[in-house]
This record gives sequence, C-alpha cells and structure tokens, in this order.
Amino acid sequence: MERTRFIELVRKKESGEITLLEQKELNEALAANESYAAILRSLKVLSGADPLFNREATATNQAALKKLRERIRQTGQQGRTFPISARWVAAAAVIIVLATGGLLYHFTGRPHQQEASNVVATEKGSRTNLILPDGSKVWVNADTRLTYDHSFGVETRSVYLTGEAYFEVAKDKAHPFIVHTQLMDVKAVGTAFNVRSYKDETNAQATLMEGVVEVAFKQKETGKILLKPMEKVIVRSPAATAADRDVPEIAVVKVNYDSAEAAAPETRWLKNRLVFGQERLETIIKTLERHYGCTIRVQDTGLLNRRLSGIFQDESLTEVLETFRLAAGIKYTIDKNNVLLYK
Repeated sequence: MERTRFIELVRKKESGEITLLEQKELNEALAANESYAAILRSLKVLSGADPLFNREATATNQAALKKLRERIRQTGQQGRTFPISARWVAAAAVIIVLATGGLLYHFTGRPHQQEASNVVATEKGSRTNLILPDGSKVWVNADTRLTYDHSFGVETRSVYLTGEAYFEVAKDKAHPFIVHTQLMDVKAVGTAFNVRSYKDETNAQATLMEGVVEVAFKQKETGKILLKPMEKVIVRSPAATAADRDVPEIAVVKVNYDSAEAAAPETRWLKNRLVFGQERLETIIKTLERHYGCTIRVQDTGLLNRRLSGIFQDESLTEVLETFRLAAGIKYTIDKNNVLLYK
C-alpha cells in the first residue's frame, strides 16, 4: 500500500469516516508493514486519548505544535540541548512522516486568520479524496493544496484551492459553499463542479456538471456570472505567455459531455484518464509531470507549440510518450523519473 493511501485511511479512521472495507484494508496494511504500525503507534502517542484528525482535537494539537516550535527556537538561540520526552519525539516523527508522504494533512494557520486551518495537500503523482464536516465530498488531484478553517460549516463554508479538485457539495442554502482561487471565487449551495487553478498554468477553469454556481472574478471588474450545467468558464492568467494572449480574458464555453462514458473531458481525471484535445505540448507536459510524478525537459523549444490530441486510460508514461513519437515524431529518453523530449 502506498503511504498516501495509508495516511488517508488513518485520517478516515480517526475522524470516524472509514468504511468496513477501508478498515479491512487498513488492518491488512498494518499486518503487512511494520513501519505503518509504528507510525500508527506514534500518532496515538502524539494525540493521547483524542483522535489526531478529530476537529475537536485541533486546539490541543495546535498547542503541542506551538510548544515544539518554541523549544526548537530556543535551542537555536541559546545553542544548547535539552531533554526531549517520548511524546515530543513522536510528535516530530509524525510531522516528518506526514510531510514526506504523498499526502500532507495537518493543522496550520494563515497570517490573516486567528483560527487554525485544516490543510490537505497532494504531491505530484498522487491523489486523494475526503469528506468535509458538512458532508460535501472532494476529490483532490495531484500537486494540489486545499485549505479550510476549523469553523467550516458553522457560519461559512469556504475552502481555498491551489491545483485541481472536484466537489460534490452538500445542500445548505443558509451557508453557501465557496471555493477561493487565485483568479476567481466559485459559489454554490448544493451542486457538483470541477475547479482547476494551478499557479504555473496560463488559465484557471471552473466546470459545472449539475446545479448552478456563481463565479466572481478577482482581477477584472466584470461583475459575476452564473454557470449552467455543462458549461465551463476559463479565466486567462495575467502571467499567460504571448502564445496564449490571443484568447479572451474570460470565456464561457459548452462542455463536450460524453454520454457513453458519463463524463466530460474536464472530469475524466477522476477515472485516471488523461484527455488532450489539440493542446500545446507545453501544457501537456505540466499535466504529465503531475500525473506521473516526473520531470520533463524539452531540448528543442520549438516543440512546445506543437498541438497534440489523445485519450489515455491507465497507460504508463512510456506508452503515452510512444504515442506522441508515432503520431508527431517527438522522440524521448527516460532516466528514472527524468524525461527528455527532442526532435
């Protein structure tokens, strides 16, 4: 079992969200891997009687982390060592384990907020899913960071997204659900939609599958728009390259829904599919790096403007690159997780 999956199962167990099949999966992982069993013991040491990921334990965990940081700061200032109890050793070990795994789930604070925040983060090559306190379901794509406050669902339902996620929002008209991104805010009361907002991409997108959402733009005074089912809004980033400046700053387009597969291209990543429709190689490379957890370099920069199409289901990176070689004459070499493309 991958560490990302293990940490997610532990989170679900401690928050009471785990199913019987997932509990069986967790038990089998603990029996087969002693390091996972050690991690679980460390989590119990850190959290004491309270579940580590339980919302009610946030204040305790935050105080523990604050105390640990203060001890580390004092040590650096005074140049001396001090005795550390088993509890602090376990705390440090757990923090390291969570930070180096594919999934990072912890409690942190943003400078402009007094309350602690829950953070779910995925690395390149990994994905996860979770159920928010209001019952809304979220699928988190690779290389993504999702943040929400400890008070989520009490007065407001706001999340902060960098990357890509699919939301199935629980209905609650009294508390609108808002996804905040760098370029836009997407507001809903009960619906299903996909939001993509990576910092290194030339645009951000919100795709509505059902219901209605309201989209407000942050960098242009254009008011707000309402998206209807099977519509997508595309917002061009101020950092877009010259090659992308021939497209509108804001555009609303129809989604090409495939009824046979019951999916749209924008949501096929949920089924581990890659869909490219006449996209520039520069854009495709970023998607491949996130999906496969690799690094791709291009020897001939002229290749970056080549446009390619393709649909891939569970193919390996080599299989995808071989398709590009046969279809467009783009050659490649692979050395572990490093890829070189050339003519």
